[in-house]
Amino acid sequence: RINELIGELHARKISSFLVTNAQFPEAIRTLRPVTQLYVSVDAPNKDDLEEVDRPLFRDAWERLRESLVILREKKQRTVARLTLVKGHNEGDIAGYAELIALGEPTLVEV
Repeated sequence: RINELIGELHARKISSFLVTNAQFPEAIRTLRPVTQLYVSVDAPNKDDLEEVDRPLFRDAWERLRESLVILREKKQRTVARLTLVKGHNEGDIAGYAELIALGEPTLVEV
């Protein structure tokens, strides 16, 4: 139903900014274009993701990575939104760089 809402917004000339936690890659794949699509990248590796997010899904890391691959395929403005928490998930810069390269977002927000 999110696609219906996006359609209504755009029909009324209203911009749409959508933020996802990257846990539903198929929903991202089937999402119609929005003005700006954000994917939250809360950790640079699987262990940090489990510590910071306490995810509902056992395959949360794989879902994040798949979502970033799908993000790369989108023909619209995309953003990787990094949430850094001092002492928890800010140390692995190379891990963040690898995820950003995987998604090839238009912008990176820290």
